[in-house]
Amino acid sequence: MKKKRILARYGASLLIIFSMLCSIIAAEAYASPDTQAPAAPKRLTAADASHTAISLNWAEAYDNTKVKGYQVYRDGKKIISTSKTTYTNTGLIPGTTYAYAVRAYDAAGNVSESSNVISAATIGDLQNPSTPEGLTAASVTFTSASLTWKPSTDNVGIKGYEIYCNDKKVASTSSTSYEYKKLTPGTAYTFSIKAYDKAGNYSSQSNRVSVNTAPDKTAPSPPDGLKASSVSLTEVNLTWSPSSDNVKVRGYDIIRDGIKVGTSSKTSYCSKGLFPGKSYTYTVRASDISGNLSGSSSSINVATLKDQQAPKAPSGLKVTAVKNSSVSLTWTASTDNGKVAGYQIYCNGLVISTAAGISRIVANPFGPGSVEFYIRAYDQAGNLSDGSNTVTAVTPSD
Repeated sequence: MKKKRILARYGASLLIIFSMLCSIIAAEAYASPDTQAPAAPKRLTAADASHTAISLNWAEAYDNTKVKGYQVYRDGKKIISTSKTTYTNTGLIPGTTYAYAVRAYDAAGNVSESSNVISAATIGDLQNPSTPEGLTAASVTFTSASLTWKPSTDNVGIKGYEIYCNDKKVASTSSTSYEYKKLTPGTAYTFSIKAYDKAGNYSSQSNRVSVNTAPDKTAPSPPDGLKASSVSLTEVNLTWSPSSDNVKVRGYDIIRDGIKVGTSSKTSYCSKGLFPGKSYTYTVRASDISGNLSGSSSSINVATLKDQQAPKAPSGLKVTAVKNSSVSLTWTASTDNGKVAGYQIYCNGLVISTAAGISRIVANPFGPGSVEFYIRAYDQAGNLSDGSNTVTAVTPSD
């Protein structure tokens, strides 16, 4: 009997504990989310500044739950998060002022207002790096040379090296070797280098080394597969297969009817300004950076399309002045499917002159009195337009 009472009491206790646990779990499950941000960190200070680092300290922030960490801002941009109340910002530039601020955040992602903003400066660096030594050049080819040297030293740290070719800066590198690839065959060059640090201090110039690239006397292979396409009244597109060279093909010369008319760095060229209905002969040859010329490609004959369409008739013909036997004429330009080559000027039905533009001063060939003028446009193929409007001019007696 006594045993049963003990078991009953034990069971009742367990029931009470279980009920309490359920209440706690339910309370946590239905608890309101944390939307309260931590207090802003206070007393942000900077100390122990060096040439490239600044150490920051601040007072611990408080939160209704718990502060999880701090966001550190430099010049308005977040640079890191930390769980501590100290941070050392490294990799800075000597002699430079920075603005810092800190914000606290909690586990719910709530972020505090900014701490006080402080300005802190790194120590200025006026010390030059040591002069690079042991500059050598090797593996000199037609167009390149490989440079190596011993590293310089600096009180702060070397940021990089500037490479000079014939006393002109041509490249920068953070390494102690560099391959310069923009040389010309058969040419002498002198190289030197300078070291520089993060503060912009430069070393003296290193020793100089001279190199001579090998001369290139090998011409490129002749271009192959020259073809014409998109032939119009006044244009033709040319394409061909690339040439090869022991160094590098620089470009291609385009030859039309035995005369060089253009160059191209690509394997294509548009030949413009041609005459309609005329045949042309084209070849192409390659050149390299040493000026060596290949043999000519195979030639092709191309005929532009014939133009049988006349220009539109000129309009707006006017007499703008009459002086003695001279008459000044102007008109509105014609248009053509190709190109208007000029204008014929008619006086009393006879061609008395031509003009390339839209104005002309002509003499009255019929002597004093009234005469009529009109004009016609012609294109490169010789097609003539209809006549313009007719105007009358009266030239006085002498």
